[in-house]
Parts: sequence; C-alpha cells; structure tokens
Amino acid sequence: MGQKNKIENKINRVAGKDWEKTVDAIDDWICIIDLHSTILRSNRKVEKNFQVKVQDSIGLKCCKLLHGTDHPIAACPLPKMLETGKRESVECEIKKDCWMHITVDPIFNGAGKMIGAVHIIRDISQRVLIENERQRLVNELQDALGRIKTLSGLIPICSMCKKIRDDKGYWSLIESYVESHSDAAFSHGICPKCSEDLYGKEGWYINMKQKQNKKK
Repeated sequence: MGQKNKIENKINRVAGKDWEKTVDAIDDWICIIDLHSTILRSNRKVEKNFQVKVQDSIGLKCCKLLHGTDHPIAACPLPKMLETGKRESVECEIKKDCWMHITVDPIFNGAGKMIGAVHIIRDISQRVLIENERQRLVNELQDALGRIKTLSGLIPICSMCKKIRDDKGYWSLIESYVESHSDAAFSHGICPKCSEDLYGKEGWYINMKQKQNKKK
C-alpha cells in the first residue's frame, strides 16, 4: 500500500463511519482534503454548488472547483494552516458577486502529526451584498453632508440696504450671499407691512382688502 493510500485511510478513520449522516444535511460545503488540497471526502453540497457528483469530486483539487486553478490561490488559508497548525479562514470573491467564507481545520493522527484538513465553504454572497449596499448608502450620506455649507460667526451687514460684506470685502445682496454659502435657495414675495406701505392708497389694493375681509 502506497504512502498516499495510508494517509487517506488514516483520514477516513478520523472522519468516522457516520460521515454522510452527519454532514449531508448541512448547508455548507464540507470536505476532507489532504495536505495537497486533494478532496478525499465531500458532502452532497458539492453537487449543488459545482454540479459535480460526490464520487466525481473525490481526487479533485478543492481549488479546481472553487477557483478553476490547479494550485491554491494567494488568499487560500491552507498554506497558512500548514504553518500555524491551527484553524485559518478567509473571505474571498470566487466569481462576480459570489463570495465565500473558507475555513480549514487541521486533522492530526494519533501521534499528533498533521495529515489533512476539514475544509468548510459557506456562501456569504447575500451578506456581502447587504453590507456593500449599506456602505454605499453611508458613503452617499457622507458625501451629501460634506457638500452642506453652514454660516457661522459675525457677518457684516449694511443697516440701510441690508447687503452683506463677504471675506473679500465685496458687498452683495443677502440672498446671493446665503445661496453661495449654503444649499438654501430663495423665492421672493412681499410681506403684509410692505404691501401696505407700497400699495395701501391704491384703489385696486383697497378693493382687494375689502373682499378679503368679507370672506373672513
């Protein structure tokens, strides 16, 4: 029996006899891999995620199914697990708008030697989509707040014509000054007092006021 077969047998014994009953109902893709990322066992989630039958996935590289490569990608947590001997995980986009949380847990034999890993892949696309949309809305709000200008401090204003002097010494109408220093806009009308001062003696104005008073 070759060395590879011996390792596979050891891993299978560690995995236990009830593999199918235990993991097939789990919604994550779970597989057992050797130290070279070759799939030794897999639950049925592989069939839904990658359209590969369980028996056909055995012997394939997990990176081949996940990323379409023959070797682990730079973000793969397996090499780091081999260094640390501990659980390692990463979140990565395996294709457009398809995000996975990938975890590897080392498997040790009875002598404490690392012989493989439990490889768990969870689809987190929906969560990432929601987080990205929330961040987009936050960025838009921050941009909007950044565009808001406020007036503060002492503002020189003419007591006669009510023009305002800006920081360059120029005098401008109050509405022009406010519009250039804020997001406010002006519409124009005449207040009741000014209407009386301007048109109080005009016949048409007197008639209009009388009609308004009758309606009251």
